[in-house]
Amino acid sequence: MKIALKIIIPIVILVAAVLGFKGLASLKSEPRSQQPPPVVPVVETIRVSSESHAPPVISFGTVSAFFETSLTPQVDGKITYVSPKFRVGETLGTDHLLVKIDPTDFQAALASAEADLTVAERTFAEEEIRAEQAAGDWTASGRELSKASDFVLRKPQLAAEQARIASVKAAIAKARADLDRTEVFAPFPAIVTARSASPGNQASPQASLGTLVSTEKVEIRLPLTAGQLNRVKLPTTALLTSPLKPGVSWQAVLVRLEPTVDSQNQVIHAVAEVANPFAEGKTPLTVGIFANAKIAANAIPASYQIPESALVKDRYFWAVNDSGELEKIDAQRLHSADGNAYVRPSGAEKGELNIVSRPLSNLKIGMKVKVREVEPAVETNSSE
Repeated sequence: MKIALKIIIPIVILVAAVLGFKGLASLKSEPRSQQPPPVVPVVETIRVSSESHAPPVISFGTVSAFFETSLTPQVDGKITYVSPKFRVGETLGTDHLLVKIDPTDFQAALASAEADLTVAERTFAEEEIRAEQAAGDWTASGRELSKASDFVLRKPQLAAEQARIASVKAAIAKARADLDRTEVFAPFPAIVTARSASPGNQASPQASLGTLVSTEKVEIRLPLTAGQLNRVKLPTTALLTSPLKPGVSWQAVLVRLEPTVDSQNQVIHAVAEVANPFAEGKTPLTVGIFANAKIAANAIPASYQIPESALVKDRYFWAVNDSGELEKIDAQRLHSADGNAYVRPSGAEKGELNIVSRPLSNLKIGMKVKVREVEPAVETNSSE
């Protein structure tokens, strides 16, 4: 009996414990499921309106000389003088003597030609006297002067002496010109870019004395696409800058278009001129320097200026309506400049828009967003 009780009592206690646990578990209420609050993304927006914008056309090119000459003498001879200002970087006028060539041989040639002229004029005077005597002798013989031949009247001899005088005068003119050419001057106001002349050198028309570039103006060829060309009306202004000279700008004027198309890139080059590029007190616009150009252009009517980052896949942008919901607006890019895109939305006029400047990848039509407005970029213009 005692053994049976020892077996039954633990079993009863275990069963009671199990039943008690189940009873307590049945009293526990089911937990309520809680929906997490929706996450509303924050987007930066810019308010823009449909306006007429005049962004510049952007191009680039390399500055070239308007006039550039390799200075060569027109006569041979030994160089006896080179101007101290005939050095690279110096600015010269047309009245400044650059190089002088030994004039001795040319002075002798001029003197010889002048002597020949004296002899020729004396011979011509003597021939005139002989012609008068021949005519007198013919008429004294009782014959009519009209029947005398030109040779008898010495007309060919007179003509020969006249031709000789003309030839000698031409030789004198050449001798004087050669003597003048022993002094070499700049053909136009210029800056020296190279010099090879030195005293004692032998000058000749085949050897350059140096290179000069005009200081009057320089040129720059600017490639334009068909779309850019449609917005540019010549003449117009352009603002040039160069990465080699930061913080400096030069005003240029587009004056003409080249008559041919670059077959490789399918662009037309406009030529801009910069006046007085080496003016004293200003940063010179060096020949050969690379420059960027902002060209004043025609306005784009009924367009929106938006950041490049706002235009998605070059096809659309996002805007936030008055209810704080996203709208997807298809648009056509019309122009780009300085990090901005100038677009025209498809369909009807949109009026003022609050566009998303930096759209997220998970944006969807109708999504609720929080707006943080920022200031729009200021439109730039090349004529500033």
